[in-house]
Amino acid sequence: MRARLREFRALPRAQKLLLCEAVVLIVASKVLLAVAGLEDAERYFGIVSQYLPCHRQSGSPESVRWAVLTAGSRLPGTYDCLDRALTGSTLLVANNLPHRLRFGVDTQSETFEAHAWIESNGAVLIGDVDDFGRFRTLTEREVRG
Repeated sequence: MRARLREFRALPRAQKLLLCEAVVLIVASKVLLAVAGLEDAERYFGIVSQYLPCHRQSGSPESVRWAVLTAGSRLPGTYDCLDRALTGSTLLVANNLPHRLRFGVDTQSETFEAHAWIESNGAVLIGDVDDFGRFRTLTEREVRG
């Protein structure tokens, strides 16, 4: 625990702020998705993105990716692709970064499996998996920052 705290303290101020925002958003996504559903969670996060301290700062897609993946892997509990995608999309919007939020299903497995991911600059930014070709996009949202 102390090592993680030392790591956090060593980060530049902008990264600390971005990571704290990612932590709050990923936990909120877990709760909102369970209580209110995807549509309401997206609407709420759309409003929240306008008021985040990082709003209108020069964050990069890679820094948002780092913050979301770090928050999701270091917090207790399980945060799935949808939690990460909503968090990442919110932070990208707050930093004025365009991206695509995609939702798809596995077309090769006998069991149902859904997946959510974010693409930025033509590449998967958040939600990359080993066998990505098995997912077919059902819906996508082009999000302007």
